[in-house]
Amino acid sequence: MPLLLLGVCFADQATAEQNEQIYLALGDSLAAGVGASEPSGTGYVGLVYDALLTDPAFFNDLTLMNLGDPGETTTSMLTSGGQMDEALNQIEGRREDSIAGNEVAVISIDIGANDFIPLVLGDSPCLPNPLAEACTQAATSALTTFRSNFADIMRRLRAAAGPEVEIVALGLYNPLSGTGGPFDAAGDAAVGLFNGNVATAVAQPDVQARLADVFPLFQGRGPELTHAAELPPDVHPNDSGHYLLALAVVTALGLPPEAVATPPSGAPALPTLSSTPSTQSPTATVPASSSTGVEGDDDTPWPLYVGLIVGGMVVATGLLALVRRRR
Repeated sequence: MPLLLLGVCFADQATAEQNEQIYLALGDSLAAGVGASEPSGTGYVGLVYDALLTDPAFFNDLTLMNLGDPGETTTSMLTSGGQMDEALNQIEGRREDSIAGNEVAVISIDIGANDFIPLVLGDSPCLPNPLAEACTQAATSALTTFRSNFADIMRRLRAAAGPEVEIVALGLYNPLSGTGGPFDAAGDAAVGLFNGNVATAVAQPDVQARLADVFPLFQGRGPELTHAAELPPDVHPNDSGHYLLALAVVTALGLPPEAVATPPSGAPALPTLSSTPSTQSPTATVPASSSTGVEGDDDTPWPLYVGLIVGGMVVATGLLALVRRRR
């Protein structure tokens, strides 16, 4: 089973009416709405669903099925009887039944960040020395597993859904960007490497999915858009952050940005975006000029930084759960 973060897995309208089209949301704690004030409403999946309802292609003829599970990894997603099997059952079952107009029409997916948590837990070789060869090997293995699993997930989704279904994959953001700490520049580089693998997978000829490039929306704004600066810290997005995740998905689908409902705190300012995805090649090397505060960090395995960032989320949410239990 996936690692437990914070929140409870939920499936919105999982028993959807059989005569309605489906928006199928897959993923981890982000899809589950963790960090939002009302996970099912101000979480990015709920916001995307509401935006889709404004599209003349759907109007009210669309049901949300959210299978997002906090702590999900690409490996747990592919486990027999897991989230992928449930998704494929829904996609294929609705395509093959005799009921017209009840097919899965839109799929969104965020997955992979939790793949790197083992790098900062238990007996990981990265804890005593992140520059050790054993850590490099562990980080490389984690990235290789993620790359293979994610590509498999995307291929299977497209094969089951067919070419007419819209599939959007979210990249990763750096929740510590803008903090000025050691994981600011380092995290940006690590997330760029992660996103490079996502971009490569979605662009494959047998996938042809869309990429929701969330990284530039959060760059330099981690404390503003997440709970990372709070006590206890939590790198999940707040309502403003979830709003920007939804905005990235909606614009990737070709819908107008104003289709996304403004969060209660007001819409955050939008940065000037590049026309190209903010990714690094999957074979990218670490720039020697990066300022991370770690001696010799040009040799540091960048997947480790993803693990450290997400590992901080595990610690933070665990502390939060402990505090709540003691109240």
